[in-house]
Amino acid sequence: MRKADSSSYLYDEESIQTRTALFYKYVYPYKNLIYHICIKYTHARDDIADNYNEVLINFFRYVASYDPKREVKTWIYSVAVRMLADLERKNARFQREGDIGATKLEQLTESSDEKDFSMEDVTLDNYRDLYCDEVLEALEEIGPMYRNALLLQVAGYKLEEICDMLYRMGNLKTRNLETTKSRIFLAKKKLKELITRDGKRKED
Repeated sequence: MRKADSSSYLYDEESIQTRTALFYKYVYPYKNLIYHICIKYTHARDDIADNYNEVLINFFRYVASYDPKREVKTWIYSVAVRMLADLERKNARFQREGDIGATKLEQLTESSDEKDFSMEDVTLDNYRDLYCDEVLEALEEIGPMYRNALLLQVAGYKLEEICDMLYRMGNLKTRNLETTKSRIFLAKKKLKELITRDGKRKED
């Protein structure tokens, strides 16, 4: 196959037809997932639509590089995250403070008592639509007692609110802030042991 970065490959009519077919087979069915990823990984809301279009364009350009042996949803997630990271750096908005990143996925594995960023689109009901399979497997593995506390923090709730919600859900016997804080810390610690910061499963 011709190199994906050559101009002849990008503009060759036969190549365009092939990539169009691959795009609608592998990428287009997940356009809503890609949009959610853009929401999560774009620092400025005004840039979400532009980033979404750029990501789709890049998927179209290089869709032929996809290996069908790989789980398509995992591939889309990891590629989209890398594309958005590049876009954010170019816009000088992809900022980092020590080990705390400006990407929403990092909230799952970084240890802090308070929220650094809000992610209003995450709920306990829809989080399965917003993360790739490898991240979801890790979230399932840590169990609901830790997972629920962490996801509520990622969704933007304050510690006191999380504590109250977990109590009302039956996840806490008493409204104990220290227990709530401990569960969030342990959830992040467990996830760090299971997945990398770009959402890939760590080797045993």
